[in-house]
Amino acid sequence: MAGILLMVGYALMLIGWIWMIVTAIQTGKDTADKAIWGLVTFFCGIIGGLIFFFVKKEGRNPLLLQVAGWILAVLATVIGGGQASFNIGG
Repeated sequence: MAGILLMVGYALMLIGWIWMIVTAIQTGKDTADKAIWGLVTFFCGIIGGLIFFFVKKEGRNPLLLQVAGWILAVLATVIGGGQASFNIGG
């Protein structure tokens, strides 16, 4: 059970992260703005997504998807006693 939650959590985080990068690039005013926000969300992950959301007021759905994935991954680790990543398939 914990392994499935962990995989779903990681998948949600990955999908939300990619979606946030695309949103950041699409909402930029000029090329420099697009590049800066794209790099911030790429390298900083969920923290970059939070910064982008509060500064630009865009990207609520991908941010919520990342947070939901993070919560599922933490929940899987708690349920699995910290060994969820080693119990996948077993």
